[in-house]
Amino acid sequence: LRILAEYAGVTARDVRAALWDSGFEDQSDAGGFPDTAEYLAGFSKRLNFDISVQQWLEARRAAMTPNEDVIALSHEIGRKAALYVYTNNGPLVKKHFAFLLPEAAKVIPQIYCSYEFSTKKPDPAAFRRLLDHLALEPSACWFIDDKKSNVEGARIAGLRGHHFRSYAQLQEEAVQIFPELEPSLTA
Repeated sequence: LRILAEYAGVTARDVRAALWDSGFEDQSDAGGFPDTAEYLAGFSKRLNFDISVQQWLEARRAAMTPNEDVIALSHEIGRKAALYVYTNNGPLVKKHFAFLLPEAAKVIPQIYCSYEFSTKKPDPAAFRRLLDHLALEPSACWFIDDKKSNVEGARIAGLRGHHFRSYAQLQEEAVQIFPELEPSLTA
């Protein structure tokens, strides 16, 4: 928010009001702006500032902090199962995920964004549409999210869910699901 505010010459609160509180970002996440140019035009209009793709990416990247422990655990799980990122976002995050969070993209290169399915988490339909696209059965999937409501939506859709609150809890559940992980995690 601070970076966007600096670009636009407004306050962080103004940015939040224009983009998030207005419902613009929710609309984008739900597929309202599947085209990058259309999204950026709406973004710029609301900020009264013509933001470039690079400025948007720099601001977004600054807002993302990788959790090295979770990435390492993901790498270990990825040896046993297919991994996917599913995020409430639009086409810019999809297209530029490797720039935004390179540490995670190396481990989980397949990203799906809610805009692709015309609805967003926690709507159970969002999960069903993703799993239909991937041809996966919900009961075969483990969904992890830091928002409890998203985990509840996944569970309603039939997935196993984990509400992330700490690495230790995530690691404990991962070992329950993939017991063969334990030796590599304690080494």
